[in-house]
Amino acid sequence: MKTSSLLLFFSLGLALAEMTMDEHDQGHDDAMEPMDHQDLTITASDANSTETLVPIAHVMKHPHGVPILQTHLLPEERLFWESYNTTTYFTVESKHRPALYLHIVSGLVAVFVIYPISLIFNNLNMGKSYLTTLLVHSGTVMFSLLNYSIFINSIPDLYPGNAYNTMIIILFVTTILQAIFAVIKNIDPGKTIIKPEYYELHNTSANSSDEEEERDNLVGISEKTKLSNLQSRIMKFRAWASSTIFYRVATVGFNLLNWGHFFYYMILVPTGVATFCVYGQGQSVFNLLAHFIKGGVFFAYGVLSLARYCGSFTNKGWAWNHKFIDRTKKQTTWFSLQNKGLWTMEMIESSLILFYGSTNIFLEHLSNAGGEWSPKDLQHVSIAFIFIGCGLCGVITEVKLQDWRYEQAVADLEKVNGGAEPQEIANIIKASPGFSPNPFPIVTIYWTGYLMSKHQQASSLSTEIHTQWGSMFVLGCAFRFITYLLMLLNSKTPKDLTGPSRPITELIVSFALLCGGLIFMELTDPVVLSFEYYGLTSMFTLNLSLGVTTLLMGWQMLLFAFKDWLKNKYAEQEIV
Repeated sequence: MKTSSLLLFFSLGLALAEMTMDEHDQGHDDAMEPMDHQDLTITASDANSTETLVPIAHVMKHPHGVPILQTHLLPEERLFWESYNTTTYFTVESKHRPALYLHIVSGLVAVFVIYPISLIFNNLNMGKSYLTTLLVHSGTVMFSLLNYSIFINSIPDLYPGNAYNTMIIILFVTTILQAIFAVIKNIDPGKTIIKPEYYELHNTSANSSDEEEERDNLVGISEKTKLSNLQSRIMKFRAWASSTIFYRVATVGFNLLNWGHFFYYMILVPTGVATFCVYGQGQSVFNLLAHFIKGGVFFAYGVLSLARYCGSFTNKGWAWNHKFIDRTKKQTTWFSLQNKGLWTMEMIESSLILFYGSTNIFLEHLSNAGGEWSPKDLQHVSIAFIFIGCGLCGVITEVKLQDWRYEQAVADLEKVNGGAEPQEIANIIKASPGFSPNPFPIVTIYWTGYLMSKHQQASSLSTEIHTQWGSMFVLGCAFRFITYLLMLLNSKTPKDLTGPSRPITELIVSFALLCGGLIFMELTDPVVLSFEYYGLTSMFTLNLSLGVTTLLMGWQMLLFAFKDWLKNKYAEQEIV
């Protein structure tokens, strides 16, 4: 009441001002609407009494954190928000709601915990560990799908025609196929079989006292002979199976599904979020797809950048490490001699930027297909032109820098070896220092972030979130530029040129791309509307995104640390 009295006093002054304005403008009061979240009753005693007031430095006057229906709204705005549908999979009546939570939890464990571990075992050719982990993963997925089936049949169809139901059916089939393909593919006809031990029969007639030991030896020989026959049959079966068309089909299918499922999960999870929250119905689906796809691309780029820092793609020279190809390991052709510089990640980035910009021209007009191009459409298409131009310039720059990459890599090799032999250098037909000083990928992402941080929206919340992810991209580009400077100016060359460099700045780049991409995905209109309805502010999205990003980074780095530990462990065993 103390705060209310102060607000009453302030409201009385406004009322007096309005009475004065009424003399000049009749009917103006009819257009005014009182603030609904201030339930005030003005009385003479309250207005004249200040004894109950307590001095306060600042009284909260803004509606941040307040559900939108409790704020001052225009009549047309109130009409929209009072009819806003808040029914989701989490709020609809159901007798089997625990099944939904079991589906979500078990599915996330299968996708983010078990499956990445199985990929590590497969990458290290640990067949038994891989098959065991894959079996656990497949069982967890089936358990998750069973719970989803129980829940979805207990509720009305809240989201007709949603993609998640179809993707679940595809997941059910491909999970079974992957398990079958994995078993067949791991039938290796080249595996060595332990040779049975054969015992020579000696004349033991002179040693009657050893008859019992002789019988034991004969029994052992019989058992080992049976084992030998069994192993021989297994070898024959493996040789036969590996020569059949089923084995070749299973191998191809396994290779497609092994990493195909990884990318499929990256699409399935956000699709599930949109479905469970009933986002993207009607025409809003195009806005949702635009933000989920574009934000997902930058999020995946952040995963890739962190993987490079952790040592992934070292064999291709994409872990900020040197790569050398010598003529003894590669057949020399005229084309290989003309192209001394290996493909770098900058070439991949520039090519993808060019492709993305080319496809983005028509994607920006999907929500108004067949209609006139609005200024908003043209504004977004102009950003696509930036991608096309920068992508094309980046590809051309990579071609121009081929000789520079070769010479830089060879110069670093000479520096490490104290001067390489002429013949050794002559044998190197392709080389790369692990990067190219190509500014166009940075320029593309920088201007995308800058423009989006200045992109005004219909609501202040949407504008603030635009600023957040735009600033993240600008931050990531700044640190990527520092990475290039470190690579160009660093005079200390590591002894192992072909090992991953792990520049510290790339950790910030990965964080900025991951967090920026995640916030970008949250920025779609259906999500922002739900935030506004419940009174969630831009700090909610930022705090949530920062927390999720750091957890994901920690888990990804832990997985790579586990992989490195396994590699070192088995390397030591081979040495011993």
